[in-house]
Amino acid sequence: MRDPSLLLFGVAIVASAIALGVALTRRDSRTAAGRQPPEAIRQDQAAAKSVRHRWGLAGCVAVAAAGLDVAVLYGIGTSPSAGSGITVELGVAMMVLAVVWFIFRHEVLNYQLRIAAALYDTPVPAEPEQVRAAEAVGAFLRLVLFLPGLFIVLAKLILR
Repeated sequence: MRDPSLLLFGVAIVASAIALGVALTRRDSRTAAGRQPPEAIRQDQAAAKSVRHRWGLAGCVAVAAAGLDVAVLYGIGTSPSAGSGITVELGVAMMVLAVVWFIFRHEVLNYQLRIAAALYDTPVPAEPEQVRAAEAVGAFLRLVLFLPGLFIVLAKLILR
């Protein structure tokens, strides 16, 4: 262990990001009391709240990744090797990308379906089979990002 204070600092950053993410989730899950606005305004407000919630969660993931990076690289001491292009930062970046993709999976799915409709002249309201296939492709690609990233980080920790 290179520097225990940096390890604790990184863990504190990760813990605070997790606490902020939980607080964001709890705050958005509460319902507002009082008069209900008309249906169209309520849908617009719900959509805006959903986007703000997802961006907040993505920010929490980025802060947690930075804390994890500080804890692993500087606290534990897995400094990147000069001759290798595979570093802990690459693994952490791959895992963060997979987590952020998971948070925004519905937007990515809509984008996939719009691109497929434009390229292959498929109907715009996608059929259920197309939606399931696009979800499966997204889940596979998230796994392809997350698992090798985790393997890289663990391998660098074990083989340092």
